[in-house]
Amino acid sequence: MAFVKTLDILEKCAQDKFAVGAFNLNGLDQVGALVKRAQELGAPILITEPGVIEPYVDFEQMAAVTYYAAKNANVPVGLHLSHGGDLDIVERAVKAGFTSVMYDGSKLEYEENVRITAEAVKMGHSYGVAVEGELGALPGASEGGAAAATSVDTMTDPALAKDYVQRTGVDILAVSIGNAHGLYKGKPSLDFARLEQIYYGLMSQNVYLTLHGGTGIPEDHIKRAMGMGIVKVCIYTDMCVQGKKNANAYVQEKPEYQGNYDICDLIRVINDGFVDAAQVCMEMFSSTGRVHKSDSYEAAQIGGGGISASVTGSTKAPKGKTDGPAQNWDVGPVTPSDPTLRKESKQAKDKVYWHKNV
Repeated sequence: MAFVKTLDILEKCAQDKFAVGAFNLNGLDQVGALVKRAQELGAPILITEPGVIEPYVDFEQMAAVTYYAAKNANVPVGLHLSHGGDLDIVERAVKAGFTSVMYDGSKLEYEENVRITAEAVKMGHSYGVAVEGELGALPGASEGGAAAATSVDTMTDPALAKDYVQRTGVDILAVSIGNAHGLYKGKPSLDFARLEQIYYGLMSQNVYLTLHGGTGIPEDHIKRAMGMGIVKVCIYTDMCVQGKKNANAYVQEKPEYQGNYDICDLIRVINDGFVDAAQVCMEMFSSTGRVHKSDSYEAAQIGGGGISASVTGSTKAPKGKTDGPAQNWDVGPVTPSDPTLRKESKQAKDKVYWHKNV
Protein backbone atom coordinates (compact mmCIF):
# COMPACT_ATOMS: atom_id res chain seq x y z
CA MET A 1 0.00 0.00 0.00
CA ALA A 2 2.98 2.23 0.70
CA PHE A 3 3.12 5.83 1.83
CA VAL A 4 -0.28 7.46 1.25
CA LYS A 5 -1.99 10.78 1.86
CA THR A 6 -3.22 11.28 5.42
CA LEU A 7 -6.52 12.61 4.11
CA ASP A 8 -7.10 9.40 2.14
CA ILE A 9 -6.81 7.42 5.36
CA LEU A 10 -9.12 9.77 7.25
CA GLU A 11 -11.67 9.70 4.46
CA LYS A 12 -11.90 5.91 4.71
CA CYS A 13 -12.19 6.19 8.50
CA ALA A 14 -15.13 8.56 8.14
CA GLN A 15 -16.81 6.41 5.48
CA ASP A 16 -16.46 3.14 7.36
CA LYS A 17 -16.85 4.43 10.94
CA PHE A 18 -13.50 3.61 12.50
CA ALA A 19 -10.51 5.63 13.74
CA VAL A 20 -6.86 5.44 12.79
CA GLY A 21 -4.20 5.32 15.46
CA ALA A 22 -1.70 8.19 15.27
CA PHE A 23 1.23 6.69 17.15
CA ASN A 24 3.92 9.05 18.41
CA LEU A 25 7.36 7.53 18.05
CA ASN A 26 10.65 8.73 19.49
CA GLY A 27 13.12 6.46 17.67
CA LEU A 28 13.77 5.36 14.12
CA ASP A 29 13.93 1.68 15.04
CA GLN A 30 10.31 1.75 16.23
CA VAL A 31 8.95 2.56 12.76
CA GLY A 32 9.58 -0.80 11.12
CA ALA A 33 8.26 -2.70 14.13
CA LEU A 34 5.01 -0.71 14.13
CA VAL A 35 4.49 -1.01 10.36
CA LYS A 36 5.09 -4.76 10.58
CA ARG A 37 2.49 -5.16 13.36
CA ALA A 38 0.00 -3.00 11.46
CA GLN A 39 0.44 -5.22 8.44
CA GLU A 40 -0.12 -8.36 10.53
CA LEU A 41 -3.35 -6.78 11.83
CA GLY A 42 -4.49 -5.36 8.49
CA ALA A 43 -4.70 -1.85 9.95
CA PRO A 44 -3.92 1.55 8.42
CA ILE A 45 -1.70 3.69 10.66
CA LEU A 46 -0.23 7.14 11.03
CA ILE A 47 3.38 7.33 12.15
CA THR A 48 3.62 10.52 14.19
CA GLU A 49 6.60 12.56 15.28
CA PRO A 50 5.99 15.29 17.87
CA GLY A 51 7.79 18.52 17.13
CA VAL A 52 9.71 18.32 20.41
CA ILE A 53 11.40 15.10 19.25
CA GLU A 54 13.06 16.74 16.24
CA PRO A 55 16.35 17.46 18.08
CA TYR A 56 16.66 13.70 18.67
CA VAL A 57 15.10 12.35 15.46
CA ASP A 58 15.61 14.48 12.37
CA PHE A 59 12.47 14.95 10.24
CA GLU A 60 14.19 13.83 7.03
CA GLN A 61 15.46 10.71 8.75
CA MET A 62 11.96 9.90 10.00
CA ALA A 63 10.48 10.47 6.55
CA ALA A 64 13.10 8.28 4.87
CA VAL A 65 12.78 5.43 7.38
CA THR A 66 8.97 5.53 7.26
CA TYR A 67 8.99 5.53 3.47
CA TYR A 68 11.25 2.48 3.28
CA ALA A 69 9.28 0.65 5.98
CA ALA A 70 6.00 1.36 4.21
CA LYS A 71 6.87 0.88 0.55
CA ASN A 72 6.64 -2.93 0.67
CA ALA A 73 3.77 -3.07 3.16
CA ASN A 74 0.22 -3.84 2.10
CA VAL A 75 -1.34 -1.38 4.53
CA PRO A 76 -1.60 2.40 4.06
CA VAL A 77 0.90 4.37 6.15
CA GLY A 78 0.95 8.14 6.60
CA LEU A 79 3.48 10.35 8.40
CA HIS A 80 2.21 13.16 10.61
CA LEU A 81 3.87 16.01 12.52
CA SER A 82 2.20 16.50 15.89
CA HIS A 83 2.30 19.76 17.85
CA GLY A 84 4.53 21.82 15.60
CA GLY A 85 5.20 24.83 17.80
CA ASP A 86 6.11 27.35 15.10
CA LEU A 87 6.04 27.81 11.34
CA ASP A 88 9.72 26.91 10.93
CA ILE A 89 9.08 23.46 12.42
CA VAL A 90 6.04 23.00 10.21
CA GLU A 91 8.03 24.00 7.13
CA ARG A 92 10.85 21.57 7.91
CA ALA A 93 8.38 18.69 8.27
CA VAL A 94 6.56 19.65 5.07
CA LYS A 95 9.80 19.78 3.10
CA ALA A 96 10.98 16.50 4.64
CA GLY A 97 8.00 14.71 3.11
CA PHE A 98 5.44 14.37 5.92
CA THR A 99 1.95 13.67 4.58
CA SER A 100 0.30 15.94 7.16
CA VAL A 101 1.45 18.49 9.71
CA MET A 102 0.01 20.13 12.81
CA TYR A 103 0.56 23.72 13.82
CA ASP A 104 -0.34 24.04 17.49
CA GLY A 105 -1.42 27.59 18.34
CA SER A 106 -3.78 26.47 21.07
CA LYS A 107 -2.06 28.49 23.79
CA LEU A 108 -2.28 31.72 21.80
CA GLU A 109 -5.07 34.26 21.86
CA TYR A 110 -7.83 33.25 19.44
CA GLU A 111 -7.11 35.77 16.68
CA GLU A 112 -3.39 35.03 16.80
CA ASN A 113 -4.09 31.29 16.64
CA VAL A 114 -6.29 31.87 13.57
CA ARG A 115 -3.72 34.09 11.86
CA ILE A 116 -0.70 31.81 12.26
CA THR A 117 -2.64 28.60 11.63
CA ALA A 118 -3.90 30.10 8.35
CA GLU A 119 -0.27 30.75 7.38
CA ALA A 120 0.60 27.14 8.22
CA VAL A 121 -2.31 25.94 6.06
CA LYS A 122 -1.19 28.11 3.15
CA MET A 123 2.31 26.68 3.47
CA GLY A 124 1.21 23.08 3.78
CA HIS A 125 -1.28 23.27 0.94
CA SER A 126 1.33 24.78 -1.37
CA TYR A 127 3.12 21.45 -1.01
CA GLY A 128 -0.03 19.33 -1.14
CA VAL A 129 0.21 18.46 2.58
CA ALA A 130 -2.82 18.33 4.90
CA VAL A 131 -2.73 20.63 7.93
CA GLU A 132 -4.12 20.18 11.45
CA GLY A 133 -4.92 22.96 13.89
CA GLU A 134 -6.03 22.98 17.51
CA LEU A 135 -8.77 25.04 19.11
CA GLY A 136 -8.81 24.86 22.89
CA ALA A 137 -5.79 23.70 24.87
CA LEU A 138 -4.80 20.33 26.31
CA PRO A 139 -3.02 20.27 29.69
CA GLY A 140 -0.36 17.68 30.45
CA ALA A 141 0.00 15.34 33.39
CA SER A 142 2.27 17.86 35.12
CA GLU A 143 -0.53 20.41 34.90
CA GLY A 144 -3.05 18.25 36.68
CA GLY A 145 -4.08 15.69 34.10
CA ALA A 146 -7.77 15.04 33.87
CA ALA A 147 -8.64 17.53 36.59
CA ALA A 148 -7.08 20.38 34.64
CA ALA A 149 -8.51 19.09 31.39
CA THR A 150 -12.04 19.49 32.67
CA SER A 151 -11.68 23.27 32.94
CA VAL A 152 -14.21 24.83 30.58
CA ASP A 153 -11.78 27.65 29.84
CA THR A 154 -9.36 25.26 28.12
CA MET A 155 -11.95 23.36 26.08
CA THR A 156 -12.89 23.87 22.44
CA ASP A 157 -15.67 26.43 22.09
CA PRO A 158 -18.30 24.97 19.72
CA ALA A 159 -19.43 28.49 18.84
CA LEU A 160 -15.93 29.33 17.54
CA ALA A 161 -15.15 26.02 15.83
CA LYS A 162 -16.85 26.80 12.52
CA ASP A 163 -15.32 30.28 12.36
CA TYR A 164 -11.90 28.80 13.11
CA VAL A 165 -12.16 26.15 10.41
CA GLN A 166 -13.48 28.58 7.79
CA ARG A 167 -10.87 31.25 8.45
CA THR A 168 -7.87 28.93 8.75
CA GLY A 169 -8.78 26.30 6.15
CA VAL A 170 -7.51 23.44 8.32
CA ASP A 171 -8.13 19.89 7.10
CA ILE A 172 -8.04 18.38 10.62
CA LEU A 173 -9.19 19.90 13.90
CA ALA A 174 -7.82 18.78 17.28
CA VAL A 175 -10.46 19.25 19.96
CA SER A 176 -10.21 19.70 23.71
CA ILE A 177 -13.18 18.07 25.42
CA GLY A 178 -11.67 16.89 28.71
CA ASN A 179 -8.76 14.97 27.22
CA ALA A 180 -5.18 15.56 28.40
CA HIS A 181 -1.63 14.57 27.54
CA GLY A 182 0.14 11.98 29.67
CA LEU A 183 -1.26 9.79 32.45
CA TYR A 184 -4.61 10.90 33.79
CA LYS A 185 -4.97 11.59 37.51
CA GLY A 186 -8.30 9.91 38.03
CA LYS A 187 -10.80 8.80 35.41
CA PRO A 188 -11.03 11.10 32.39
CA SER A 189 -14.41 12.69 31.83
CA LEU A 190 -15.06 13.67 28.23
CA ASP A 191 -17.64 16.35 27.46
CA PHE A 192 -19.69 14.51 24.84
CA ALA A 193 -22.32 17.23 24.66
CA ARG A 194 -19.56 19.64 23.61
CA LEU A 195 -18.16 17.16 21.07
CA GLU A 196 -21.63 16.64 19.62
CA GLN A 197 -22.07 20.39 19.17
CA ILE A 198 -18.69 20.66 17.47
CA TYR A 199 -19.41 17.70 15.19
CA TYR A 200 -22.81 18.86 14.01
CA GLY A 201 -21.62 22.44 13.71
CA LEU A 202 -18.88 21.35 11.31
CA MET A 203 -20.82 18.85 9.21
CA SER A 204 -20.95 21.30 6.30
CA GLN A 205 -17.18 21.84 6.49
CA ASN A 206 -14.57 19.64 4.86
CA VAL A 207 -12.71 18.89 8.09
CA TYR A 208 -11.89 15.82 10.20
CA LEU A 209 -11.79 15.66 14.00
CA THR A 210 -8.94 14.23 16.05
CA LEU A 211 -8.51 13.43 19.74
CA HIS A 212 -5.14 13.90 21.42
CA GLY A 213 -4.27 12.41 24.81
CA GLY A 214 -5.79 9.03 23.99
CA THR A 215 -3.87 7.11 26.66
CA GLY A 216 -6.14 6.14 29.54
CA ILE A 217 -9.46 7.06 27.94
CA PRO A 218 -11.86 4.11 28.47
CA GLU A 219 -12.86 2.08 25.42
CA ASP A 220 -16.53 2.98 25.72
CA HIS A 221 -15.59 6.68 25.67
CA ILE A 222 -13.41 6.13 22.59
CA LYS A 223 -16.22 4.33 20.79
CA ARG A 224 -18.70 7.04 21.69
CA ALA A 225 -16.32 9.75 20.46
CA MET A 226 -15.86 7.84 17.20
CA GLY A 227 -19.63 8.01 16.76
CA MET A 228 -19.36 11.79 16.98
CA GLY A 229 -16.79 12.29 14.26
CA ILE A 230 -13.44 11.39 15.83
CA VAL A 231 -11.45 9.61 13.09
CA LYS A 232 -7.90 9.95 14.48
CA VAL A 233 -6.73 9.21 18.03
CA CYS A 234 -3.22 10.07 19.22
CA ILE A 235 -1.33 7.64 21.45
CA TYR A 236 2.09 7.92 23.06
CA THR A 237 2.21 7.42 26.84
CA ASP A 238 0.68 3.93 26.71
CA MET A 239 3.49 2.77 24.44
CA CYS A 240 6.22 4.36 26.55
CA VAL A 241 4.85 2.81 29.75
CA GLN A 242 4.76 -0.68 28.23
CA GLY A 243 8.21 -0.22 26.68
CA LYS A 244 9.62 0.70 30.10
CA LYS A 245 7.93 -2.30 31.74
CA ASN A 246 9.46 -4.59 29.13
CA ALA A 247 12.91 -3.06 29.65
CA ASN A 248 12.74 -3.43 33.43
CA ALA A 249 11.58 -7.03 33.16
CA TYR A 250 14.32 -7.87 30.67
CA VAL A 251 17.11 -6.50 32.86
CA GLN A 252 15.73 -8.18 35.99
CA GLU A 253 15.33 -11.54 34.26
CA LYS A 254 18.81 -11.43 32.72
CA PRO A 255 21.38 -10.58 35.40
CA GLU A 256 24.10 -11.38 32.89
CA TYR A 257 23.00 -8.39 30.77
CA GLN A 258 26.01 -6.16 30.09
CA GLY A 259 24.69 -3.65 27.57
CA ASN A 260 27.08 -4.97 24.93
CA TYR A 261 25.75 -6.96 21.96
CA ASP A 262 22.72 -7.90 24.02
CA ILE A 263 21.56 -4.28 23.94
CA CYS A 264 19.96 -5.20 20.61
CA ASP A 265 17.73 -7.63 22.47
CA LEU A 266 16.85 -4.91 24.98
CA ILE A 267 15.87 -2.55 22.16
CA ARG A 268 13.77 -5.33 20.62
CA VAL A 269 11.77 -5.95 23.80
CA ILE A 270 11.21 -2.22 24.24
CA ASN A 271 9.91 -2.04 20.68
CA ASP A 272 7.72 -5.07 21.39
CA GLY A 273 6.20 -3.09 24.25
CA PHE A 274 5.50 -0.15 21.96
CA VAL A 275 3.76 -2.23 19.33
CA ASP A 276 1.88 -4.41 21.84
CA ALA A 277 0.36 -1.25 23.33
CA ALA A 278 -0.35 0.07 19.85
CA GLN A 279 -2.13 -3.16 18.93
CA VAL A 280 -4.51 -2.79 21.90
CA CYS A 281 -5.34 0.67 20.63
CA MET A 282 -5.81 -0.41 17.01
CA GLU A 283 -8.29 -3.02 18.16
CA MET A 284 -10.07 -0.44 20.33
CA PHE A 285 -10.32 1.95 17.37
CA SER A 286 -11.82 -0.82 15.15
CA SER A 287 -9.04 -0.26 12.61
CA THR A 288 -7.79 -3.87 12.54
CA GLY A 289 -8.89 -6.01 9.62
CA ARG A 290 -9.68 -2.97 7.49
CA VAL A 291 -6.97 -3.90 5.01
CA HIS A 292 -7.16 -7.37 3.53
CA LYS A 293 -3.94 -9.37 3.84
CA SER A 294 -2.36 -10.21 0.52
CA ASP A 295 0.90 -11.37 -0.98
CA SER A 296 0.75 -8.75 -3.71
CA TYR A 297 0.64 -4.99 -3.51
CA GLU A 298 -2.08 -4.77 -6.16
CA ALA A 299 -4.52 -6.95 -4.23
CA ALA A 300 -4.37 -5.13 -0.91
CA GLN A 301 -7.77 -3.70 0.00
CA ILE A 302 -9.19 -1.30 2.52
CA GLY A 303 -12.72 -0.39 3.54
CA GLY A 304 -14.36 -3.79 3.30
CA GLY A 305 -13.17 -4.51 -0.23
CA GLY A 306 -14.12 -1.23 -1.88
CA ILE A 307 -10.66 0.23 -2.36
CA SER A 308 -7.60 -1.58 -3.63
CA ALA A 309 -4.04 -0.46 -4.16
CA SER A 310 -2.29 -0.42 -7.47
CA VAL A 311 1.13 0.68 -8.56
CA THR A 312 -0.32 2.07 -11.77
CA GLY A 313 -2.62 5.09 -11.43
CA SER A 314 -5.44 5.87 -9.04
CA THR A 315 -9.18 6.28 -8.83
CA LYS A 316 -10.80 7.33 -5.57
CA ALA A 317 -14.09 5.83 -4.53
CA PRO A 318 -17.12 8.15 -4.49
CA LYS A 319 -17.73 9.62 -1.04
CA GLY A 320 -19.54 7.10 1.14
CA LYS A 321 -19.24 4.26 -1.38
CA THR A 322 -17.33 1.18 -0.26
CA ASP A 323 -18.93 -1.59 -2.29
CA GLY A 324 -18.82 -2.52 -5.95
CA PRO A 325 -15.71 -3.10 -8.07
CA ALA A 326 -12.38 -2.62 -6.37
CA GLN A 327 -10.74 0.72 -7.17
CA ASN A 328 -7.18 1.93 -6.84
CA TRP A 329 -5.91 3.57 -3.69
CA ASP A 330 -4.52 7.01 -4.50
CA VAL A 331 -0.90 6.88 -3.44
CA GLY A 332 0.00 10.04 -5.35
CA PRO A 333 3.29 10.75 -7.12
CA VAL A 334 6.42 9.23 -5.66
CA THR A 335 7.58 12.62 -4.44
CA PRO A 336 7.93 13.46 -1.60
CA SER A 337 7.37 9.87 -0.48
CA ASP A 338 10.58 8.73 -2.09
CA PRO A 339 13.34 10.74 -0.43
CA THR A 340 15.82 9.77 -3.12
CA LEU A 341 13.81 11.73 -5.69
CA ARG A 342 12.80 14.70 -3.57
CA LYS A 343 15.47 17.21 -4.53
CA GLU A 344 15.78 16.47 -8.22
CA SER A 345 12.18 15.91 -9.29
CA LYS A 346 10.09 18.33 -11.33
CA GLN A 347 7.26 17.86 -8.81
CA ALA A 348 9.49 19.14 -6.01
CA LYS A 349 10.60 22.17 -8.02
CA ASP A 350 6.99 22.97 -8.93
CA LYS A 351 5.76 22.21 -5.40
CA VAL A 352 3.32 19.63 -6.75
CA TYR A 353 3.56 16.58 -4.55
CA TRP A 354 0.41 14.64 -3.87
CA HIS A 355 -2.36 16.35 -5.75
CA LYS A 356 -3.24 19.77 -7.15
CA ASN A 357 -5.76 20.20 -4.36
CA VAL A 358 -5.42 18.78 -0.88
